[in-house]
Amino acid sequence: MGKLLKGFIYTLLVLVLIVSGILVLPAYQKYKKTEQEVFDLQADLDRVKGEYLTLQQEVHDLQHNASAIEKVAREQYHLSREGEVIYIYSE
Repeated sequence: MGKLLKGFIYTLLVLVLIVSGILVLPAYQKYKKTEQEVFDLQADLDRVKGEYLTLQQEVHDLQHNASAIEKVAREQYHLSREGEVIYIYSE
């Protein structure tokens, strides 16, 4: 009778472990998916912060640095000083 009881307990334990694994697996998969989403969002946040700092520096330069304004005027609007000739080369 003792061997039969031990066998029943071992079988019951194995079944409990299998059922536990079946119940935990979807939660673990959801956790891993959410963890990856958080990682991706953090990477996006870091990229946007970098862009923000770059733009903030450009705005500061345009507000406080005449050469920055001149650079934009020359590059984007093809403006020149009086007497200068601008040659535009298409690539």
